[in-house]
Amino acid sequence: MKRLIFIIIASLLFNSCAILRYPDFGKVPKKPGSYPKFSERDYLVGKLDEDRAGYDVTFYDLDLFLNPDNKKLGGTVNIHFTALAELKNIRFDLYENLDISSLKISGQEISFLRNDRAVIASLPASLVIGRDYILVVEYEGKPSRAKNPPWSGGVVWERDKDGNPWIGVTCETEGGSIWFPCKDHLSDEPDSVRLRMTVPAGLQVVSNGTMKSHIFQSAWETFTWSTNYPVNIYNITFYAGKFEHFSDTMHTPQGILNLDYYVLPQNLEKAKKHFIQAKDVINIYIMSFGPYPWMKEGFRLVEAPYEGMEHQTAIAYGSRYSNRAWLGGDYIIVHEAAHEWWGNAVSVIDFSDIWLHEGFATYSEMIFAEHTLGYDNSLLYARYYIAGSIKNKRPVVGPPDVSYWNNRDNDIYNKGAMVLHTIRNVLNDSALFFDILQTFYRENTGSSHVVTADFIEVVERKTGKDWDKFFEVYLYSREVPVLYWYYGSVGKNEDYGTNVRKGVPVVAAKWVNVPEGFSMPVELYCKKENVSVRIEVTTKPTLFYFEDMTTCIKLICNKKLSYFDAVTDISVLTEVESYGPGDK
Repeated sequence: MKRLIFIIIASLLFNSCAILRYPDFGKVPKKPGSYPKFSERDYLVGKLDEDRAGYDVTFYDLDLFLNPDNKKLGGTVNIHFTALAELKNIRFDLYENLDISSLKISGQEISFLRNDRAVIASLPASLVIGRDYILVVEYEGKPSRAKNPPWSGGVVWERDKDGNPWIGVTCETEGGSIWFPCKDHLSDEPDSVRLRMTVPAGLQVVSNGTMKSHIFQSAWETFTWSTNYPVNIYNITFYAGKFEHFSDTMHTPQGILNLDYYVLPQNLEKAKKHFIQAKDVINIYIMSFGPYPWMKEGFRLVEAPYEGMEHQTAIAYGSRYSNRAWLGGDYIIVHEAAHEWWGNAVSVIDFSDIWLHEGFATYSEMIFAEHTLGYDNSLLYARYYIAGSIKNKRPVVGPPDVSYWNNRDNDIYNKGAMVLHTIRNVLNDSALFFDILQTFYRENTGSSHVVTADFIEVVERKTGKDWDKFFEVYLYSREVPVLYWYYGSVGKNEDYGTNVRKGVPVVAAKWVNVPEGFSMPVELYCKKENVSVRIEVTTKPTLFYFEDMTTCIKLICNKKLSYFDAVTDISVLTEVESYGPGDK
């Protein structure tokens, strides 16, 4: 094919073109990040071996005491399960610093071995597939203390400003077995949980679900909480402290939703004003994603001495009653409430896909900002609070079966959010984009677990297109697409007759740093003429004409902040072999 000969007209008109990007936007460091050398313990924790895969937990019944004076916790846990295989041994998990004094099944004491946090019990007879069993564990000890909650988790032992104990737990990466015996794998959520916790008189216990009873004794008080929804193992939780409680209600399409708040006494009046925004947050997410998933058990915020954690129906709140100006609300309320949909209702099977929790919740912040402050402000929020922190050292999807998540690498949050935002821009159809989110939520809420492939399937089903190259780049590689482009004007070349339009603005463009066959649209915008056009750019250099932009002084590339890098380079002109389908 003949090579097109260009004559670039050097003028102010075309030398003043601009791109809406920033020095670090979409940049990839030369040196990649590394994964740790995974040990036998990593696979012990992360891999679903036969002794754990062979049974399904249906109900945890916890009867525990909590002593703030000696920082001990323990009691009896009944693990109700259904046999899925004829196991001769069964494994559950409990951190080694917690001692097991008794282990029974069907009323019979059984022996066990411990290997790190794995507890392997020898059964008196092989399990019968389909039969229900109860494993009874009595234990006690000083659980690991959280060093930097919620990121480095464990039990939090603090005191409020009046000297009252405040105790809670955060264990997303450590797992529920840091404080109670359980099948500690993301793939198995119990259908229900009951927690009876006895604490010193004067303290109150808050947990998941609804409170069923409160019993006063001379020096102790016992609180019973129950949830009858499936719950992610790291979101089973408790709080113990001296709280003031107030409540509210809100109307939703599914009926009345109860809102409950537990705060430190000195912050009661402040909280009554500040927490009003929770209604707006929930309403926006209902409109964007679908019904609130826990209608029967309500929405709850519990004041905490750390930033926050998405414990199901009992969110830890610790952002000190402050709003972000560019968000239009309290970051912790906005982010953690989104997890009731993404992470709690729709849950991953392995930490390798944790972006489906955190990336979706982070993009929810942009959705909230869009509703409260407008679309343009949501882009400012994305640029400065989200995209600006992306490191691109590792792929968004991580290694499976090792329970790996480096919470210092925020790309699962921020790049995950920008991937969703880029999908929305590629679609150029917000109604379709939110239909994809709502379908993914509706088809996977509550009782099933997801992997990244499940989300990709919904995207492809709804669009009727193959997105393999897109997700290969954005999720399974640390690289970022780079747009090579140049904006100018072409003169007349008699060899090509009327095919070349003299004086008409053109853009030459191609994608690099992507696999062959990658294609993605780019939006170009001229503010002066208020004209926006989309060009479908591929790995093949292509020339695009813009007859509606003949007086454009500045051409803005990527105004809506799809996540890619862009390089203005005149050499892409010389590579163009034909006008291609992008000819405007």
